Amino acid sequence: MVDEKNLLEAALFAAGGPITDAQLKALINRSSAYVAQIMDQLIDEYRSRGSPLEIIRLDGKYVMQLKPEYSSKVMSVSPKELSPGVLRTLSIIAYYQPIFQNELVNIRGQSVYDHVAVLLDRGLIEKTKEGRSFKITTTPAFCDYFGLTHGDVESIKKQIQQKAKLKKQTLTQWMESNVPEGDPFGAVKLLVPVAKE
Repeated sequence: MVDEKNLLEAALFAAGGPITDAQLKALINRSSAYVAQIMDQLIDEYRSRGSPLEIIRLDGKYVMQLKPEYSSKVMSVSPKELSPGVLRTLSIIAYYQPIFQNELVNIRGQSVYDHVAVLLDRGLIEKTKEGRSFKITTTPAFCDYFGLTHGDVESIKKQIQQKAKLKKQTLTQWMESNVPEGDPFGAVKLLVPVAKE
C-alpha cells in the first residue's frame, strides 16, 4: 500500500504547478482537514531540512517549487521552453498528423524547416521520407512532455482537447480563457509546463 504522505508529495512533484486541495483530497479519498494536516507536515519537513525545494500554500492550492535563490542559478540546465512559433508548428503537427512537410510549409511558411529541426532535436516529432516530401508525426516523447497517454492519433487529439478544457476550468475559468474549442494552438499551448519564476 502506498503511503498517503508520499503520494501527496509525489502528486505535487508530478503536477509541475499548483494543485488544489480538492485534487489532493480526491487522490487519497480523505477530508480537507486531513489533507491540510499532511500538507503542513510536508511544508515543515521541507523547511527543516534546508531543501532547495519548498512547498507553499496559495489560496487553497499547494505548489512544490525551487526556492528563489536557487532558480536563477539552475536556469542553464532546466528544460528550454519552445518558442511560440515552434509551438504553433507543433500544434498543427499534433492535430493534423500524419502531415507532410510540404503541407506544413504551405500553412506556416519557410520557418517550418527551422521549427522541424528544433522539434526533431527535442525528440518531439519524427519524420520519414515519403515520395518527394517527409511525413511528420509526434513521438512518445511528445506525449510524455505534455502528460498524455501514448496511443493513436485520434486518442492524442482528444486528450489534448480534454486537458486544455481542464486547464481552462482550473486556471482561469472556462469563459475567461479565450481559447476556442477547436483552436489547436491554444489547446497545445495550455499544456506546456509552466516555467518556475
